[in-house]
Amino acid sequence: MTETSPTRIVRVHGVPTLEVEGRPFFILGAQCDIWRSTRQDAKTMAFFDGYRDMNATTVSVGVPWSKLEPAPDAYDFAFLDWFIQQAEAHGLKLVANLFNVNICGKVQEGAGPNAYPQYTPSYILDAPNDYQRMDLPTGCRYVDGGPPMCPNDPRTLERERRLVVKVAEHLRQADTRRTVIMLQLDNEFYYQQWDGPRPPDEKAVRCHCRFCEERFAQSPWKDGEEFMFSSFADYAKGLTDAVAEVYDLPLYLNSPWWQPYVIPTFLDRCPNLDLVGIDGVFSTHEPAMLSRSQLGRNIPFAAENPTENPQTRLNLDALPYYTLIGQWGIGNLLWECGPPLTVVEDPVARERYARALYPLKHAMTPIAQARGTDHLVGWYVVRDVAGGVTTDVFGNFIPPQKDAKVAQRERTVIREGLRTRVVEGTSFECTLGGRTIAVEDSAAGIVVERSGREWILAVPTGRVTANLPGSAQAEHGQFDGRRWRPLGPLSLTRAAAAWSLEMADRQVVRVTW
Repeated sequence: MTETSPTRIVRVHGVPTLEVEGRPFFILGAQCDIWRSTRQDAKTMAFFDGYRDMNATTVSVGVPWSKLEPAPDAYDFAFLDWFIQQAEAHGLKLVANLFNVNICGKVQEGAGPNAYPQYTPSYILDAPNDYQRMDLPTGCRYVDGGPPMCPNDPRTLERERRLVVKVAEHLRQADTRRTVIMLQLDNEFYYQQWDGPRPPDEKAVRCHCRFCEERFAQSPWKDGEEFMFSSFADYAKGLTDAVAEVYDLPLYLNSPWWQPYVIPTFLDRCPNLDLVGIDGVFSTHEPAMLSRSQLGRNIPFAAENPTENPQTRLNLDALPYYTLIGQWGIGNLLWECGPPLTVVEDPVARERYARALYPLKHAMTPIAQARGTDHLVGWYVVRDVAGGVTTDVFGNFIPPQKDAKVAQRERTVIREGLRTRVVEGTSFECTLGGRTIAVEDSAAGIVVERSGREWILAVPTGRVTANLPGSAQAEHGQFDGRRWRPLGPLSLTRAAAAWSLEMADRQVVRVTW
């Protein structure tokens, strides 16, 4: 019997919005790298501590199948429950990423007895005659830990279908505080993970096991790539349908540099799949993988922005604003790599991300209610990177040097209601409710008009000036759901018919007149 989760995706003024217990909710935080998170040790705790202190609302973690079902039908959810307990204790929501039969084209990391972590259970990997792994053409040498399990083997699908049903039942019954707000099924369905030179025609490559040969002969396929992704999509349908019959929790898959045309393959074949999350959103430049992948009914979600990429680190203060107001997305998660390029262990990066997230976390309701209307002005900086910049096939900028450096040119994308424009620099003028706002030296921010006499400012840094009446008053505070909780008055600097306010770190400001 299906039970509805208190988490759902709705449309507010046409904008996809995640609701948690009836309130708008932005996914803001990071995914912990699988090698650190699965050990559930002090470094894992430091990740939870760090992102709580960075004003995250959510973290995500990988949950390998081998930890949940070490032997057939012997389920143990203590590993998953530990993450739920840590998230609860840190005041965070959790996105659980099921790492099962295809993790970037692998079943484990590395090769041999010391490979870690292992995703697919040993009882499956040790029975190759019962559970089929992909059979790739001669000459295609696969990376250690691959190839993945074949999506056309009905026995593997049946085993994983049983698993996800058990996971859904467990979350429905045991996650009483509804800490898990979204579930990722597998992680990055893929198969073209070659070790050494890549095949000259990758689109022709496919699995040649007995199950795939039978299916391939049943229908004309454009190429091997179309055949494989259609097979993955049908496999995903079996999993998403099974979860939806038990627990109506938002479900998604993750795109590891899929060509954008692949996205509808999954969405069209999987009616219970809510979205395909996007990796590799390094910067606010357009076109980017996030914007190129909003095909069909897909919902913008920057699922993994890798922190080892220098542009991700360069744009920590702007990426969440780009996702939420530039793309009308439901959230933005970093992929927090292991040392030395973590954000948790970098005081400068940590402070920049914390400052950016604070106003988004504490003004979710008014921002969500104003998106898609003329009652919001938002902006974020676009930074050019100095020196020999190239782009990938999706339009993402790739800096060749170790550390990205900002060129002299910075531009600001401004969203005024439903209109978007670009100006040079980080200082500009815009209008809200017929009133002029001057913004100086701000990398990102949002101003919301809640009524004709009330504004909410979610601006991490910079100076904001507006031509408001002399009776204007300001206070800082936080939204507790829909309720404003004041924390203290603020002084406005007045000049003629305008007032100005220097935005301080960790403030959301309410201005009335």
